[in-house]
Amino acid sequence: MNTIRSFFLDNQLLFIGTIGVLTTIGSLGHMPVAQASEMIDDWSTAEPLVDADVSGDRSFGSYSTQADDLRSASNDTLPPFTRDDLLALDRMSDFGREQVEEVELPPGNGEIISAIEVQFIEDGEIVDDGKTREFIITREFDIEPGDVYDLEKVQDGLQRLNNLNLIQSASVIIQPTENPDEVVMLVTVDEVRAHFGFDFGLSLPQPSALQGATAPDTVLPGTNRGGGIAGGIQFQWRNLGGNNQTIAAGIEGGENAASVDVSFTDPWIATFGRRIGYSVNFLNVREVSSVFDGGDEVELPNDNDPWVHRLGGGFEFFTPLSDSFAVATGLSYQRVSVRDDAFTGDIFLEDELGNDLTFSEDGRDDLLTTSFSGALDRRDNSEHPTRGYRFLFRNDLYIPIGQANIAADRISANYTQFVPVPFFGADEPSVFVFNVQGGTFIGDLPPYEAFSLGGAGSVRGYEAGEVGSARSFVQGTIEYRFPLFDFNAFRREIDIGGTLFVDYASDLGSGDTVPGEPAEVRDKPGDGAGFGGGIRARTPFGIMRLEGAVTDDGESEVVFQLGDRF
Repeated sequence: MNTIRSFFLDNQLLFIGTIGVLTTIGSLGHMPVAQASEMIDDWSTAEPLVDADVSGDRSFGSYSTQADDLRSASNDTLPPFTRDDLLALDRMSDFGREQVEEVELPPGNGEIISAIEVQFIEDGEIVDDGKTREFIITREFDIEPGDVYDLEKVQDGLQRLNNLNLIQSASVIIQPTENPDEVVMLVTVDEVRAHFGFDFGLSLPQPSALQGATAPDTVLPGTNRGGGIAGGIQFQWRNLGGNNQTIAAGIEGGENAASVDVSFTDPWIATFGRRIGYSVNFLNVREVSSVFDGGDEVELPNDNDPWVHRLGGGFEFFTPLSDSFAVATGLSYQRVSVRDDAFTGDIFLEDELGNDLTFSEDGRDDLLTTSFSGALDRRDNSEHPTRGYRFLFRNDLYIPIGQANIAADRISANYTQFVPVPFFGADEPSVFVFNVQGGTFIGDLPPYEAFSLGGAGSVRGYEAGEVGSARSFVQGTIEYRFPLFDFNAFRREIDIGGTLFVDYASDLGSGDTVPGEPAEVRDKPGDGAGFGGGIRARTPFGIMRLEGAVTDDGESEVVFQLGDRF
């Protein structure tokens, strides 16, 4: 999936990005975006307020300007979630902060805050009004007029304020009043100039309870798209009415995909004291599914590939429960059918062998799902983790409606552990990565909802979906990453490292329990392992990987990918 990150600085739109390719050897899924570090040095003249190391998934930036935050990537402190669309960066502005250096703020002396005022600046000059409503600024501070000035609370609030994508930089000072026991807290804000733009890639950050092209995958075998080149572009209008709300419209197209997703996001409902946000979306997804691909070729009666069409929408609420843990819950509706092309009205109930492709008799399945997802992130750095762990989970409950009357429960989880080990005296440690994923589907299972095993996001060396189409699965990876050398190119530092890995996945004997038996009729083995190695390049454009793998069946594949696997 193509991904380009857009940054707005002084009315200049700078696109920094990477192009990811979904090759025919497997779907790459939602890939981490470009580590864009120093690429905007020449566009920024702002002095940093303070440097900070931020890790986690729902924060972006620190107490400095966005340009300074990106520049911090040269010290391996790239702010997290640059792999996701800017619209989502402030969905949970206080989520994911673990290690933040203290900013130089006035310590105070037990004074009472008589007022909190906001001052907007532009090009270093004070302006009368900003684009953002003042309460959007002040609500980020867990402190109100009448409270005692609390340095720690002000630090936390300033962190959250600078995390918002509508802010370039912010600072706080206290001003004396006629009463020596009282002060005025003055928040100075330099806003992002432009609020309309576009970038490439549709994926939201974890956690999300939405369905459709923007929904991130909790488990990689949940990515059911077949191979082929595809790319997406998303147009965004941010800070609507000065309320930090966003409308986004995304379009994705390619060899085996044609999708549209329109969404509205409010990261903090104004009437709620707690940080609770919501999103609503409309989706129209059309793609070739790897559930019906891989293994022996089985097509539709007219010799075309099965295309899964999804039309619907949903809404979700999300909130951080701590600095490293956030949850989301929502409700979605989809009408699903299988057709012979991206743009056609012909519906197919069975493949060329007479096997069911959908659950209902007319080929139109109505899916109503309530979803709950969570993300616990304790990694030291989201772009280049060397220690810590990350745990993702999701539960989708299918409520029976319509002719299909599907009643089911889908559960999935994903755990990754990073363990650093010394590497022959090198400044940078080598890292063992241990990942285990699993999921199960209880109840009525539409064939296109099965877990798809094999491919670049599952067992490397196999093609997408070649290992199995499962009701239940388990998948594991052990990967060893080690530094090799670094060099400078175009005034940028390029770090080169190597990898050795082992992947394994199994459908736990559940392939024949999927209606229509898409794995059985295509003679998919149901389990498989891949062994290989590769080269990793950590560049200003993100992680680039060239990996080769040999399967336990003796097949081999070489894959070039942009973005990290975990």
